[in-house]
Amino acid sequence: MKRFLTALCALLMLLPATAGAAGAWLPYWDASAALEEAGAFAPQLDRVCAFAASFDEKDRLTLPDEAASLLLDLQVTFAGTDTQVYLSVVNDRQTRSGAEGKSTALLRRLLSSDEAITRHIDDLIMLVDSTRVEALEIDYENLGDDTALWQRFTLFIRELHAQLARDGISLRVVLPWDAPKYATLPQGPEYSVMCYNLYGPHSGPGPKADFAFLDEIASLYAALPGPVRMAFATGGFDWSAAGVESLTQQQAETRLSRLGVTPTRDAASGALTAEYSLDGAAHTLWYADSQTLLAWQERTADFAGFDLFRLGGNSLNDLFSTTITKENAP
Repeated sequence: MKRFLTALCALLMLLPATAGAAGAWLPYWDASAALEEAGAFAPQLDRVCAFAASFDEKDRLTLPDEAASLLLDLQVTFAGTDTQVYLSVVNDRQTRSGAEGKSTALLRRLLSSDEAITRHIDDLIMLVDSTRVEALEIDYENLGDDTALWQRFTLFIRELHAQLARDGISLRVVLPWDAPKYATLPQGPEYSVMCYNLYGPHSGPGPKADFAFLDEIASLYAALPGPVRMAFATGGFDWSAAGVESLTQQQAETRLSRLGVTPTRDAASGALTAEYSLDGAAHTLWYADSQTLLAWQERTADFAGFDLFRLGGNSLNDLFSTTITKENAP
């Protein structure tokens, strides 16, 4: 695998570099496929994020072995390049009874007081030191409309940035689409805005983003200090009476091809959609391909760059044929 990636990276370095700044997250649970795609797009990537460190049942930072291995692979692959390798930290919590995803209660504990913030920053710096990363990403979600929690969060971000900057460590912060409604965010970090989850398991069928949604996000973030990047989600969801299933682009395309169904492109979002029957049940599928991602990027072209969640499960032939040859595209 490493020999293949090295050869592929060398070949792609001969292609013209694109003008846009493109970043991507690589999840540790799909590391092999994600690393293959990262290698394929190496000349176009200026950010890669190893996803992710989290917390245990005692609120201690933990880095799964698979995530540590992924981070090391990225550090080796991109050594000596201009691509920044980030370690992402999420507010997921592993307990004896199972996973507690995007825990608001955890954030309230970590940020409950100035002393708690100081302890948490100390723990993060120890993680940075132990992994030798030169860039850290904070991806804490589910703050909702709790303005008091947002105030604690912005204080935490300001102090964390100051301490990391003294050591030459870059900081970026992942934000929900509507964060400026609840907080005045500090200058210093780079921000990546989640331009997705418009439709999903919480709703009926629809695309992960549409143009009206992106226009609203662009308006909210137009005056945010510092570099702001737009983050788009690959793949999509399939809705049926049995529930909502998450699918990668490859999974969606394989399923439709097997059924002989041709998707249509939605004019309001650029996403692909199809309705079909499987085992007697009606299904509605929405997903993004490279044309979708390009359309979303062009809709938010005034910002500093864009990021993809995630690598792994995308159709490389599709991305190469449509996106890699475009200006300001991955």
